[in-house]
Amino acid sequence: MPTISPPVSAAELLVGKTCPVYYQQQPVGFLVFSREWYHTSRSHPSYTATDNSTGIGLEIHFFSNDRGDVDILNLPDCNRYRMLQIRTSNARMLPGEKTTQVDVPDSSISPFYDSSPLEHGRGVHLAPPDDTDKPWTGRPTRASTVAIYDTPYVSDAWGVWGDNIDVSFETCVVCERDQQYDELLSCGNWGYRRTFMGGMTGWAEPEFQPVQCQASASELYRQTLNASNRIEYSYWINWR
Repeated sequence: MPTISPPVSAAELLVGKTCPVYYQQQPVGFLVFSREWYHTSRSHPSYTATDNSTGIGLEIHFFSNDRGDVDILNLPDCNRYRMLQIRTSNARMLPGEKTTQVDVPDSSISPFYDSSPLEHGRGVHLAPPDDTDKPWTGRPTRASTVAIYDTPYVSDAWGVWGDNIDVSFETCVVCERDQQYDELLSCGNWGYRRTFMGGMTGWAEPEFQPVQCQASASELYRQTLNASNRIEYSYWINWR
């Protein structure tokens, strides 16, 4: 008798914000940010924050259009599209960390978020295997040019007593070229705040800071990439 596998949730992508992505003022696709969810140090995910919530989660997808598709018109002349994200936080830092830095692990040699061991996907793909911090069960199918899945959090131990905990991200699409300079395209800014409550409470549950679309990367973003001593990446030179 055949074994019957339990059903996998076919959770749909719940869109929270869509940002146009431009190259030389021409639209080449869309950066889509999902509806945010909440979790407690990467457990107990829910679309509704609870008193124990310490972080949020988003899935972020780039969809190229015909102008941007590398196999169709390919107006930007890209070999592939990547996601590169910086993080700014006023929480306590580990030794060597900066208030604003490229958002990849110390062990990473790539500046891009769509690189292992970070959670990402490309083309038609399954969502990451770890669903303990996701608001779905199993691995629903997604389809986008490139996607990342981020579930940041800051526990009370890393807060500065008396201050709110503020964490923000700037997520940009990068046109990666094998034989030319890379190009920073459009971005979205988002984040969350845990308001300081004091007493036995410490900090409140996260409050999502809605996505703000940006036609181009901010000056802070560019400065962060250029000043990074953790990740050597110069999009404006043939750095490889």
